[in-house]
Amino acid sequence: MKVITESLLRQRFRKKAFKTFNVEEGQILTPSAQQFLNEKSVAVVKIGKGETASRESVAAPVEPVPPPQPKPKYVSATDGGMFETKPEHMTQLRGNALVVKNDPRIVFRGKLDSFQSAILMEQLRSIELKKRPLSKDLEELLSWAREIMKCDVMDQPLPEIRILGLTDSELRDRSHHPKRYFKIGHIMPSVDMGPSLLGLNTLRSSVREIEIAAVAAFMNNVEKQDMIQALNRMSSVIYIMMLKEKAGVYK
Repeated sequence: MKVITESLLRQRFRKKAFKTFNVEEGQILTPSAQQFLNEKSVAVVKIGKGETASRESVAAPVEPVPPPQPKPKYVSATDGGMFETKPEHMTQLRGNALVVKNDPRIVFRGKLDSFQSAILMEQLRSIELKKRPLSKDLEELLSWAREIMKCDVMDQPLPEIRILGLTDSELRDRSHHPKRYFKIGHIMPSVDMGPSLLGLNTLRSSVREIEIAAVAAFMNNVEKQDMIQALNRMSSVIYIMMLKEKAGVYK
């Protein structure tokens, strides 16, 4: 396949003006080349296989289609820069798209990763204290955090889920009215709460930090608002777990 460009037509026209122009089968006029011919009132004559061009017409200058350029291994998600090797100060956002390591989206993922590590430590502590129900709820929390990470990396929407078997409105109601559901008041953290409650409180405050990082990363991204909402929910979930621990539900 041959491509006929505007620059080639201009060169030919400067040498000798013409009123008709031959385009053979398999040749393509670029849009700008067609516009040039229209401006010069040049008629386009399409020549099929085996046909002979008119003497008055001009044979089409041809330019071979350049071979496709090899795709780069990495591309900057910020400015489109291309890399064959990944720079040390950059990391993958998704696929082969790179961003600098202090990009708000990477900061968000780093905090979410640290949160998962902290959940595992609290889960180990709950097993050592023989609080299997607490360990089970922590496992559900861990699965939810992993789902958030996966959906961000894969650029997918978060699925609708029930955490601790509760809907959004049920979570909100329990976290706001502990006396109604757990027969205790709101919790004011103190050193005498014990290791389980203090550990859960640390997780709760960590979620607040992740939520702030999510706002910095996704505030202007309409499609990522579910991430911010999920983290707000998660804070309420951990507070409910704290209420359950203080009320003796996990014994």
